[in-house]
Amino acid sequence: MMDAALMVQARLLIAALLVLPFCRRYLGKIPKDKWKPLLWLAFLNYVAVLMLQFVGVRYTSAASGITIIGLEPLMMVFVGHFFFHDKAKWYHWLCGAAAFAGVALLIAGGGEEGGEIDLFGCLLVLAGGLVFCAAMRPTQRLIADIGAAAYTSVSLAAAAVLCLPFSLLLADSYRIEWNVPGTAAVLYLGIACSWLAYRSWNKGMNRVNANLSGLLTSLEPVFGVLMAVLLLGERVSLLSGLGIVLVIAATFSAGVLPRWLAREKAV
Repeated sequence: MMDAALMVQARLLIAALLVLPFCRRYLGKIPKDKWKPLLWLAFLNYVAVLMLQFVGVRYTSAASGITIIGLEPLMMVFVGHFFFHDKAKWYHWLCGAAAFAGVALLIAGGGEEGGEIDLFGCLLVLAGGLVFCAAMRPTQRLIADIGAAAYTSVSLAAAAVLCLPFSLLLADSYRIEWNVPGTAAVLYLGIACSWLAYRSWNKGMNRVNANLSGLLTSLEPVFGVLMAVLLLGERVSLLSGLGIVLVIAATFSAGVLPRWLAREKAV
């Protein structure tokens, strides 16, 4: 119905309209020294991540895109290891190697009709995941300072404004072919996937650490690939399918192994 960049702008605008009534109560309560990091994180978490991911999916299949996003749990651990002194364990490195091998198989296998896989598109989605992981810990600290409700409301409203120049610059076409399924999809993206999902995510970050937050996303590729096949009619080659299974298995194992090892040690 519309260009990917315009779609990102539309979903953020819908989310911003939903949070505007709540913004007024928080604007005067946010300390002045928190505004600069808040605006930066709003840009990184919403504008940069969504633009990279959805423009990337314009070039590659949804199944391959969601599989790359499935790497985020492991990327979260490695970003913490190299930049936040949160050391990765041996099993993270092992699962990470397996997951990236799975991505290599995914790309090498290409795609069958209805599900073409493109290296450039996959790299854009991967870059979006890296930005998301790099912003996770600073976002947690800011939410602890100003509260999840204040951060979610103000950051979503700010993101809709920050996104505007990028949506106009990156859009290949400003033409919108209005139709009922497309309009329903944009409304769903704005209400459920933007306002509700980010509200739930930001509240949850107050209760669990960044590594666990990332590991919980290991279920994303499972549902995402199933939806790509069932709803979009995408088909993947045998080699790419093997890569998808390897990525999902590696990220799931990275989440399960610490608990299994802790249980074994206790026994």
